[in-house]
Amino acid sequence: MKTYKNATELCNAYGADNFWRFGRSLYKYTGCGPWTRLVLTEDRYACYEDKGSDDPSLLLDDDIIGIEVGSIVEGSDVEVGPIFLRFPFTSDELDVTVKEIDDEASFYWKRDNEDDFVLTSDGKEYYVTSGWGNEYPKDMPAELIEKFERWQATEHNVHEGETVEFDGLTIGHIDKQDFIF
Repeated sequence: MKTYKNATELCNAYGADNFWRFGRSLYKYTGCGPWTRLVLTEDRYACYEDKGSDDPSLLLDDDIIGIEVGSIVEGSDVEVGPIFLRFPFTSDELDVTVKEIDDEASFYWKRDNEDDFVLTSDGKEYYVTSGWGNEYPKDMPAELIEKFERWQATEHNVHEGETVEFDGLTIGHIDKQDFIF
């Protein structure tokens, strides 16, 4: 576990010579693509995407008191965070913060961007999640997967709580509100 006393130590630990590179590495290698910003004195921030964030001299600013981490959830109106970390903080505290942001953003992304279906054939039910690709149960026969994907390709639609028949397959769209607690 490493302790970061300032922005320079934090960026150096990530192999970044400026805040843009640090922020970009968190964004690129974390599922939710979190944003990060330096917190200077009251009401002053420098986001990693801001003009000048690639200037190494920014890290030397004596007014930097910490960082904030948050996320804008794509395909949703939800923003997660920010969570503030005041210098000095540890690598463990940063990891926990990024994981918390990532977990919450992932929850909202799935809630707002994935569809859940129940497929019924010959009296057996299979649950499928459809988002940026389909997640099928391991025991689902390939012929049912092919039928479901053909149905998706035909641009047919079924609203939450409704079912449709397609080539001997019953497709029901599960209402996600039933699963939110």
